[in-house]
Amino acid sequence: DIDEEYQGWILIFTTITCVWLFCLPCYCAGMSSPRARKFASWMSQRLPVFYGGMCLFNVALMYLVIEWLPDWTFPMYLGVLAKSFGWLAGHVLKWATSLAMIIAFCFVVAFKERIALMLGLDHKQIFNCKMRDCLSCFAANRFRPIELLIWKVEDLPSSDIFHANNVFIEAYLGYNETMRTRVHNNAGSDCILKESVQLNFDEDDEEEKLFLFVQNQKVMGAQELGRVEIGSDKMRQLLKDGQRRGGNIQWTDASFTTSFQLIPRGQIWVTAVPVEEEYHGYSELATC
Repeated sequence: DIDEEYQGWILIFTTITCVWLFCLPCYCAGMSSPRARKFASWMSQRLPVFYGGMCLFNVALMYLVIEWLPDWTFPMYLGVLAKSFGWLAGHVLKWATSLAMIIAFCFVVAFKERIALMLGLDHKQIFNCKMRDCLSCFAANRFRPIELLIWKVEDLPSSDIFHANNVFIEAYLGYNETMRTRVHNNAGSDCILKESVQLNFDEDDEEEKLFLFVQNQKVMGAQELGRVEIGSDKMRQLLKDGQRRGGNIQWTDASFTTSFQLIPRGQIWVTAVPVEEEYHGYSELATC
């Protein structure tokens, strides 16, 4: 014999399961497994058949569960379901404002990166605080000082057909302030930069991204020539490559083996090395 309260919870759980089964194509499409995404693609091409079969399966599942419960019948379940929908429809207007605020909040959270990109704020760190900081009591020992070395840029678009580009680089990474190189006047479409900037890098933060902007200095302000976004996994790989060379970095192809494609056009060669104590930077690099 099953307690009446437990019977109610079993029905609620079964009802939620049936609703979730209707959303199975969307759920599988969002999974990382290639087989699940392939299955979602196969179902999306046969949606009428899928929903028709799922309706029959859900009705059969609910009928068997209700028949198993001693205090419930299928007509009783349908009556409670209709009564619940009627109560929900009668109170939905009272909750309209709250529901709209919750939906808007979920939308902003789900598409925050897209919204920031549309507003041109995807590279900006508006709040220098994350949930990880609260959980770690704002400890700063997770940050590792690194030096970003920028060798050259090539194949840049021209901002003005009558003037050569005056190139400089802006770097954005996490909580660091905006870092800029000096302006290389009349550099044109190709520029040997040989610049370095020091930054704090959190290796364990998978959301940490380095944004590099190739800018052209104008009489008023600057114009973006290209940009690249480098994720934390690529940054860790650059640091490993720098460590393998034992700090022996030269401004040559042998030291800068990785180039990144700029958007909309161009390439940039960068690498990174960890900064140790008593470190004086790469200002004395050979200019070969």
